[in-house]
Amino acid sequence: MKKILIAALMVANAAAAMAGDSDALKAIMKAKSYDEAKAMVTSSLGSLANSEEKAKAYNKLVDLAMDKVQDVMGVMSNNAMAEQMGNGKIEAYDTLGFYQAMYNAFADAAECDKYDNMPNEKGKVKVKFHKPNADRLWNMRAHLINGGIFFQEKGNLANAFKYLSMYVDSNKFPLFSEQDAAADENLTNMAYYAAVFAYQNQDMANVEKYCDIAMKDPEKASDAMSLKMAALQANLHTRADSLAYAEKLEGIYAQDPNNEVVFGMLITTYSGLGESAKMEQLFDKKLASDPNNFTVWAVRGQNAMIAQNLDEAIADFKKALATQPNNAQVRTYLGACLLDKAAQAEDRAAGRTGRVSPQAMEQIRPIFEEARENLEMAKQLDPNKEQANWAYPLYRCYYSLYGEDDQRTKDAEAATH
Repeated sequence: MKKILIAALMVANAAAAMAGDSDALKAIMKAKSYDEAKAMVTSSLGSLANSEEKAKAYNKLVDLAMDKVQDVMGVMSNNAMAEQMGNGKIEAYDTLGFYQAMYNAFADAAECDKYDNMPNEKGKVKVKFHKPNADRLWNMRAHLINGGIFFQEKGNLANAFKYLSMYVDSNKFPLFSEQDAAADENLTNMAYYAAVFAYQNQDMANVEKYCDIAMKDPEKASDAMSLKMAALQANLHTRADSLAYAEKLEGIYAQDPNNEVVFGMLITTYSGLGESAKMEQLFDKKLASDPNNFTVWAVRGQNAMIAQNLDEAIADFKKALATQPNNAQVRTYLGACLLDKAAQAEDRAAGRTGRVSPQAMEQIRPIFEEARENLEMAKQLDPNKEQANWAYPLYRCYYSLYGEDDQRTKDAEAATH
């Protein structure tokens, strides 16, 4: 009996070994077109016997996609030769089909590689398609960029994103683990444009993803960070959203405390949330490492100005201008605060009589003059009032110093309109 059982097991194992491909895989392997094979793989993936069959099925898809790619590239090559030689016929080709096939080849090769690296029934990994697919596809990745450009020009930003994101993602495919992925000079640039297209498609999660990659390039870091911040802000509808946004900013800032863009966004967010205590803590921490930080002193000056703490605002603005003396907005704020301080001193000196003594005016006039100097400098820096509206405080300043009939006063008044 024991010998019979052993013999039966041996026969069963032999039969399994000789069974060959499943019917589902055989049908896939007979497919003549990509669309036909893709439909069968999609519908019968669960019917394939094991990971080896699944890898083989996906590799068939890669083969069919690459047949289309090679056919079109052959036509493109012949056309280029005909143009160069000035003879021969220029043949039309399926540009859309070419890019679709290129994309499909990368997507299916990634799936093929996933199953190709899975252990078989005996726990062993027998890789069959990894190297051939890596060798034939790695140098084709630039066509994904061309595909992105093609669809962008057609106004199809969803597909433009699709192709550029595939280009970026494929850099980290296990399929290309032996390739020199670090030498990819286009990676961060394409990541940035993928993020731009994602933003235009209102796909904010992918904006963050690809901005993070783009920010690894110093030349793209600032633009990518600004785009990422815009994406984060796009979903702020409630206070809870804003608090979550602030928390995310805090995490980003903790990793890069020298990033002035994030620092500024964090200040704005705290201000909008009314988190003045958190803002002051942030300022104190920043000044501990950067005592002359322009943003801190400028924002503190604005807060003091709004609260009508004029002496504090003036001191803060002067500290900010020590770092950025040509900032027209801060010059205007400083001039306005000095003007208000002088006007308030004038009102106090006038008292009930309504007249300011020469002795009092002698003390007040230098404050008006300092206000004038800063406002005139703001005018020089920003003559078209693009950054700050210096005209009205300058008019008030001239009026107080020279009277309404002075030409300078009249010119300043005209500039207010």
